[in-house]
Amino acid sequence: MRNIISNLRFFPKTHDFFGFFEKSIENSIVATQLLCKMISTHDERPVLSRRLKEYEHVGDEITHEIIDLLHQTFLTPFDRGDMYQLAAKLDDIMDIVYYTGNRLTRYNILEIPKEIPYLANLVLQSTENLSKALTGLRNMKNSDLVLHHCTEVNRLEKEADEQVDLVIEDIFHDSQDALKVIKIKEIVEHLEAATDRCEDVADIIEGIILKHA
Repeated sequence: MRNIISNLRFFPKTHDFFGFFEKSIENSIVATQLLCKMISTHDERPVLSRRLKEYEHVGDEITHEIIDLLHQTFLTPFDRGDMYQLAAKLDDIMDIVYYTGNRLTRYNILEIPKEIPYLANLVLQSTENLSKALTGLRNMKNSDLVLHHCTEVNRLEKEADEQVDLVIEDIFHDSQDALKVIKIKEIVEHLEAATDRCEDVADIIEGIILKHA
């Protein structure tokens, strides 16, 4: 697992917006890897949850740096509104990943439906595709490749929607424990929300590409 917290704790005041966006999604990738481990490893959840909180703090720092830089910069690489939305939606991904891990720990869910690790992996794949798309924004000549990764994020979001419908149907049919059903349903819906926010980011990136076509 990549450990990037030490590299992100203090940021130089530069005009490298692309670098900040890349750091933001990289932070979410590592956090999602941590969430996947929390789902599969019950005993380590309290420790992993504290580590996840550190990544959430780092995500907030990155977002604040981007917003501050937007206020200080007259000329931006692309539309200022798009950049603000991009920063906000990237931050949303990290917040949802953190909240999902936090609920998983607090609810002490021992029996995890098989769809939950699968959904978490869809979130991870989505963040990895966003990382490649954001890297491609540095050079608009790679627009076709950027759009390919955005399309893949859209596909993963649709797959997540299908999985959510299945797991909610299964837990309502198979479990007599109403409280357990509520807990699992919340976890599943947060994972779905994470893929939704990833799709939002992909849509913003697509819009940026089309404006510069």
